[in-house]
Formats: sequence, C-alpha cells, structure tokens
Amino acid sequence: MGRNAAASLLIGTLVGAVLLALYRFTPVFILGASKLEGIYQGIFILKSNGRPDFFLPLQYFFYTVMAFVSAWVCLELPRPFGRVAYLAGAVFLTLVLSPALRFSGMLFEPFSGAAAIILSGLCGMIIGGTETGQRRHILQRYFVGRISADNFSKLITTKGPLDISGKRELTALNCRILNYPDLSSQMEPHDLEHLSSLFLQATAEFLVARGGYLDSCNAEGVRVFFGMPVEDEEHAIHGCRVALELRQRLVNLEQEMQNRWHRKPSFGVALASGPMSIGLFGFREFQFYSAVGEPTDFSRRLCSINLVYGSHLLVNARTFHLTNELIEMRPMEMVYAPRMHQVSEVYELLAEKGALNDEEMKARDAFWQGVVSLRKGAYKEAVQHLETAKVDGREDPPLKYFLERAEAGLRDENSSSDIRGAARHVRMLTAN
Repeated sequence: MGRNAAASLLIGTLVGAVLLALYRFTPVFILGASKLEGIYQGIFILKSNGRPDFFLPLQYFFYTVMAFVSAWVCLELPRPFGRVAYLAGAVFLTLVLSPALRFSGMLFEPFSGAAAIILSGLCGMIIGGTETGQRRHILQRYFVGRISADNFSKLITTKGPLDISGKRELTALNCRILNYPDLSSQMEPHDLEHLSSLFLQATAEFLVARGGYLDSCNAEGVRVFFGMPVEDEEHAIHGCRVALELRQRLVNLEQEMQNRWHRKPSFGVALASGPMSIGLFGFREFQFYSAVGEPTDFSRRLCSINLVYGSHLLVNARTFHLTNELIEMRPMEMVYAPRMHQVSEVYELLAEKGALNDEEMKARDAFWQGVVSLRKGAYKEAVQHLETAKVDGREDPPLKYFLERAEAGLRDENSSSDIRGAARHVRMLTAN
C-alpha cells in the first residue's frame, strides 16, 4: 500500500471515529437535523406524510466515505488552489444534497458530512504540505510507475537537499525481441501487437519490481538503469542478479508465446556499466528523467549480438570487472563500436558464484582457454579446448559458434598472416 493510501485510511478512520463519538454521546447533529426540518417546513411546500425518515446508517456511511475521499484528494492534488476548490465544491454539494433528499421524504443533515470533508481535507493539506509531501507531488510525475514503491519512498524521505542530477556510474540493461523482422512477416499485425505488449509488460514490471529505473518501454524493447535515482554502489552486481532472474522469466514467457501464437521469439539481454550523466531532459510535458552516456548506446548495440552467438545475457568489460568476484562469466569476442577509441571485450553472464557444478566449472574454464587460443590464431589448440568444453545433453550455441570459427581457421591454416590472429576475431557493433 502506498504512503498516501495509508495516510488517507488513517485520517479517514480518525475523523470517522470522532464524528461517530459526537453522534453517540452528544445531540449536536440530531438537533441540527430537527432545526433543518423546521426550516424546510417553513420554506418549502412539503407533503404532510408524517415525520420524515432520518436514516442514521446513511449518515454514517456518507461522512465515512467523504472522510477517506477528502483525505486522499488533498494528499494527491499538487496545487493548494486545487485542494481548496475541491473542499468548497464538496461542501456545497453536500449542503445541496440535504434539501434534495428531503423532497424524496428523507431527512438528511449535511453537517457531519461537511465536517468530515473539512477536517479530513485540512489534515491531508497539512501532511501534503510537509517536505516529504511536496517532494512526492514534484517527483511522482517523473518516477511513479518507473521505479518500485520502496525506491520511491526512499527517494522522497531522503534527509536534506535532494540531488538526483549529475555524473554517476550506472548499469544499463537492455532487453529486446531480436527476431522482430521474422515475426512481423509470419504473424498478423494484431497478433504481433499482443505478443509485443505481453513481452513489454512482463519484462518492465519485473525489472521495476527488482529495483531498476524504467527509462524506456516501446517497440524497440525495454531499457532500465540500476543505480538511479536512488544511488546504489552495487548497481552492476544488482543488475547481473536481476538479469539472471529475468533469463528464467523469459524462458517461461517464450513457452507461453509459443503455445498462444505458435511462433518462437528470440530474446536478448545486455548490460553495460560506466559513467553517465543523469538529469531532466526535454521541456513541458515532454520532460523526462534519464541518463546519457556511452554505456546506454553500447548496451543497446550489444543486445543485438546475442542473435549472432545464440546467447541470452551479454555484459561489457566494466560490468565484468565490477562483478567477477560474485558472478560467473565467460569471454566472447572483442568488439568495437563507432566513436569508441579502443577495442573492448564482452562476456556472457552464466550464473552467480557457486551456482555452477564441477563439470560446468571445468567446461567454463575450457571454453575460456579455447576462446583465448582462437584469438591468438592457435586453431588446433582452440578446437581441443572447445571440444573439452562440451557438456553431455546440453545445447550450447555460443560454444558451437566458436568451435565452428576454430575449425574454419584450422582448415585455413595456410592463409596469409594478415588475415589471421586476433584481428579477425574483432566484431563491430552496429547501430541496430
């Protein structure tokens, strides 16, 4: 339950209890109802049907509901003018309701309802006017739905000045459906729309619940940042652990989509850590909170390379160095992207430290040695190591990819030296 909802329930309960006590132990509202009946008899021409009904449960129900609603509205509305306007309108409509019901043969006193509206509204305005309340109104436009309720609560209750802009190291996670072109040619547009929406909703909600900041959620995929707006020194470790959980979620989602649409989506996830600039970008209704930097672009490009290797989770070198003591990984190719000044290594995310059994650890080490040998151009040695990396009964598309590369190099052992060695194992990341 959100803080505003909890505060509304508390205010409504307290105001309702006070009004109930006044009804039970003082005649104030009963006397008010009797005087109203005399006024109505003197002003309006009413049918003489005996004493009108004065239904107490209706009175209790009305002021209780209005107490909760008024507290909620005055907590949620960002501007004081809007709160005052609501209170004036609600009190006016309550006063008008009394004579309208009297014409129907029911006596309704509006004083308890008006008191509930004013008392609850004032309490809501006082709480909403605190530093925490003001922060909530300012920040909910940018963060509600994009971060978890726990992170939003931490953000608005931070002591002292709130600084959410500047330069900070973050981890960007991109998740996409990699075979969109194939699916678009095989499926009806409305089926593709439903499939895409299911993927976006399931992925975005999961990542937000696990602490990510939802930066983008559209046809191109989902992008979240770890380490913003609430600073997290272990953003890379947190991002990798969430990615491992997401992998299993995507396996289940893939099976569900195959059962519903008889098409197999191919999912890819990539993480990239590094320094980024964070702050508010845009203007008026187009203003949004985001991060800008090389890791954002790198993770988007890297995500597509999963389709080449047949992998699911790829990370950049910085993420590897921040997490290698707690996360199991294995190397892939060296890559470069336009505007990057140096070649960078990427890795496949396997599991948390200690989650691999002995056979899997030996296979990981053999794979690592095979990739290193392949980069050196030692193709025979690379084939031997990669063959050792096979695990019985398990498909390993990245292993198959590198083994084919090593075998092709072995067949081409006598090719000219200028096309051998590490240079042929560097991949350019495209803009897709």
